[in-house]
Amino acid sequence: SAYARQFLGVMDKPEVDKIEGISPAISIDQRKAAHNPRSTVGTITEIYDYLRLLFARIGKPHCPKCGKEVSRQTIDQIVEQILKLKTKTEITILGPVIRGRKGEHQGILEEIQRGGFVRVRIDGIIYRVEEALERTLNRKKKHNIEVVVDRLILDKDLDRSRLVDSLETGLKLGKGMVMVNDLVFSEHFACEECGISLPELEPRLFSFNSPYGACPACQGLGEKLEVAPSLVIPNLNLSIAEGAIFPWAHASHKVGRQGYFWWQLSDLA
Repeated sequence: SAYARQFLGVMDKPEVDKIEGISPAISIDQRKAAHNPRSTVGTITEIYDYLRLLFARIGKPHCPKCGKEVSRQTIDQIVEQILKLKTKTEITILGPVIRGRKGEHQGILEEIQRGGFVRVRIDGIIYRVEEALERTLNRKKKHNIEVVVDRLILDKDLDRSRLVDSLETGLKLGKGMVMVNDLVFSEHFACEECGISLPELEPRLFSFNSPYGACPACQGLGEKLEVAPSLVIPNLNLSIAEGAIFPWAHASHKVGRQGYFWWQLSDLA
């Protein structure tokens, strides 16, 4: 692409018709071509987009806990996993219809209402469908919408057939995926031993620029900010009033010898 060529430069084409037996290679200068921390060799050369597609198409998912290759779950296996939860647990069976998509989704909510469903969960909060239709979702933000299919209590009087019917409805709404409270079950991939379900492999799961593929600890940047106690309090012999907390004593917004937070602590004491 034109974007990649500005970093790779233009070279004369070799005077050959065909070359075999040579592994592909990427050659770029060892310097920062962009100040964006999300800019990598893979993104600049755009090979990253092809790798995401490759991993999504031929990848074999493995359980993050035991490391075994996971397989698809049947409805009976999902039921058994749910029945292992604590007795008297209140469960809400949900059918995910929107996962991480921008828009107001009014048409989806109207379709849910026509389907006879009473409640939906939007971004983690349960509403009556009528209330949800009166709300206007931010069309520029990504939303999650799940249909509340049923609510049950796991006890000895549990109607197993009702549980199965509700799960089948949720799987149909979620196109093979159903949620029980915040647990995700899938007809696609799941580890039976660990009880962990995984979503269908798709390119965004391999993107550090997507919330679905980015590491939750570093948000896809590869770096994690942490506080070093030795830098916050370099001299353990000083009191707080004497400037033991280094950032407070050297803050640009300080008043007198200490900063704003020191005065707040002083008032509290």
